[in-house]
Amino acid sequence: MRILIVSGGTGGHISPGLSIYNRLKEAKHDILFITNPHALKFPLIKDNIPSNELEVIPISSGFTRNLLKNLVVIKDAILSFFKSLKIILNFKPDRIVLTGGYVSGPVGLAGLILRKPIILLEQNAVMGLTNKIISLFAKKVILTFPLVDKKNYPNNFERIGNPIRYGERDIQLKDYAKNTFGFSSDDKVIGIILGSQGAKNVNKIISENIHELTKEYKVIWITGQDYYQEILEKCKNESNVKIFDFINDVSSFMSAIDVAITRGGASTISELSFFGVPSLIIPFPYASKNHQYHNAMFVESRGAGIVIEENDLTISKILETIDLLFKNYDIFKSNMKKLFPRDTTNKVIQQILD
Repeated sequence: MRILIVSGGTGGHISPGLSIYNRLKEAKHDILFITNPHALKFPLIKDNIPSNELEVIPISSGFTRNLLKNLVVIKDAILSFFKSLKIILNFKPDRIVLTGGYVSGPVGLAGLILRKPIILLEQNAVMGLTNKIISLFAKKVILTFPLVDKKNYPNNFERIGNPIRYGERDIQLKDYAKNTFGFSSDDKVIGIILGSQGAKNVNKIISENIHELTKEYKVIWITGQDYYQEILEKCKNESNVKIFDFINDVSSFMSAIDVAITRGGASTISELSFFGVPSLIIPFPYASKNHQYHNAMFVESRGAGIVIEENDLTISKILETIDLLFKNYDIFKSNMKKLFPRDTTNKVIQQILD
């Protein structure tokens, strides 16, 4: 089968796209992956997708209040649409899988015009405008979270979960995983993974009070490239903190940590759920339609984590929340594992092939 996978330029869209790509490649299907220039900065793209299976279209942003920028968006959208038509006509896909992002618009429209079956993945609890329009024509819409603005779903909607790149074989023994980071099996390990988008204020609060956190806990901190040097400097005297700008072997990180401090992105929550890591979730307050907050509240409502909004964040609240997660650890861990099916990726793949 020939399948076109389309993913926007953020980790939250690339990760499920790559999960689907890798599984379908293993099954010997012909795959073409479309993304935008912004996505090429992620090592995941060049490390996983050969150049002959990758197409890049220019659209990388949506409309703003800036007229000149909007003219660029219109130009990129038109160019992306016509390039998408050409790609689809040449590749002749049997399915088009959209994992979200601005690229979904022009490729989705081109696919509809050429009457190609479209499978849409909506990772968040609030559906964006582009996905709302495409969902009207898609053969299947696969949800990760319950949609906050819908009580009854159309027949083509189904909540399955978000595809992730990991399986049961990737879960390491916790003692072994902790040892690989230089910690002992008895250490309580906090994983901090906030991404690079708008994490400045949260990073500031944690890094300026890191000694409070390391009195009782060990920390593995994935900073992203933008904040790596700054946080490394602030924590240079803290032996109980391991700092990385990026970790290729995310399964080791997920297996090693007991509790996470994170944002409300769908892919990160999905991975934390699979590895059973209770979380303190600090939603990015400027996410489109505040979708990270709604994602996070779903986790909290299931007793799998605790939400603190960024405006309310203090080091004392962070410490109180982590203490609460550890005191009720087994309950939170069990609930976290139950958020999504264990075989989510296989279920999504089956929907695509069906």
